[in-house]
Amino acid sequence: MNEFIAKIEGHGNLTIDWKKNQVKLNIHEGERLFEGLLVGRTAEEMHWITPRICGVCPTAHNLASLTALEDALGIKVNKTTVLLRDLMQCGQMIQSHALHLFFLSLPDYLGIDRGTELAQKNPNAFKSALALKGVSDEIAEMIAGRSVHPTRTTIGGFHKIPTKNVLEKLLKKLEKTERDAKNALELVSKINFPELKVELQLAAQENEKIIAVSSNNIKGRKESLIKNYKETIEEEVRDYSTAKFGKYRGEEMLVGSLARLAIYGDYDEKYKIDFENPFYNNLAQAIEILTYHQKAQKIIKELLNMEMDKKVIKSSKNSSLKGIGTTEAPRGGLYHEVYLDPSTGSGFNNIITYANIITPTVQNLTSIEKSAQALLEQTKNRSKEELERLIIMLVRAYDPCITCSVH
Repeated sequence: MNEFIAKIEGHGNLTIDWKKNQVKLNIHEGERLFEGLLVGRTAEEMHWITPRICGVCPTAHNLASLTALEDALGIKVNKTTVLLRDLMQCGQMIQSHALHLFFLSLPDYLGIDRGTELAQKNPNAFKSALALKGVSDEIAEMIAGRSVHPTRTTIGGFHKIPTKNVLEKLLKKLEKTERDAKNALELVSKINFPELKVELQLAAQENEKIIAVSSNNIKGRKESLIKNYKETIEEEVRDYSTAKFGKYRGEEMLVGSLARLAIYGDYDEKYKIDFENPFYNNLAQAIEILTYHQKAQKIIKELLNMEMDKKVIKSSKNSSLKGIGTTEAPRGGLYHEVYLDPSTGSGFNNIITYANIITPTVQNLTSIEKSAQALLEQTKNRSKEELERLIIMLVRAYDPCITCSVH
């Protein structure tokens, strides 16, 4: 069986060999070679180019590139920039999670074919979906310049920062729509997810480290430095995929909302989360919608109570011209690395000689295959059609971004 997977970002096929009882995830989208495209460009162009990898999470790519360049140039940004970028990330999380849950994943559980049918099935839930999409778009527009592909960010700060009047209006909108974030969580928390048990390495970034825990023992933490990310996250090429498959020190890994909850512990324990079951990534995303919605409000209040600094930091004496930039994107840890040529100018005009990017979906692909295999083995007395449906639902639960995986 070779089944096209609908309602995911990008193009992928699921191949099930019923005789061998084996599952493969085939990624057929053409490689886009963004790392090669960056070579020969100036440092200033990187954070404009990399968001074009993805229309769903451009803010995450923008922020990862900026921090990589600032690391290479030895630039330390001011508090205003840090807070505004954190606010952008909050908007990115709400925007992406709401899109995935309401329009791609939840239809499987609510007895509808597509997200727009929710308007008839559950009008209040549909209104909440639109409200969350609207407020997350406003965060991006007011802070980053527009809802897709930021225009106001720059190395060392922002071309333009919002006024306090703009922030006050945004805060009021967030306060009004917090009920919608709670409604989304209430809706998802009532879902009975399919049963599944699989041992994976759950990984997330924490300060300067990559933290990993086993899905069947989240109290046992393993740590490594982000600067050594290429030793910790190993990428391998498979002949049936145009995307690489990532592993955590040789083991299948899961990144994203479920991993962050396991590692940060930032959730109400009344929500009984099974970290061995990737279907619960849906619930983890709903929890994060509310978490980042409330975090956005706290950030705005802090900005309103301080004197915002418009200054863009443009230079530093301590530049190695090699930098690593990271962020927790909606789907998990994102890594950008860049080398600059010292002979080609200074600061923003330095030419890029090397670029490397590891996206969350690359890290999740091995986990998706292992989880699908486990589901096939653990689910008994089901028809082939039902097994196909469950495995496709499982793939959607990961919220894969195939376009990012073939960057």
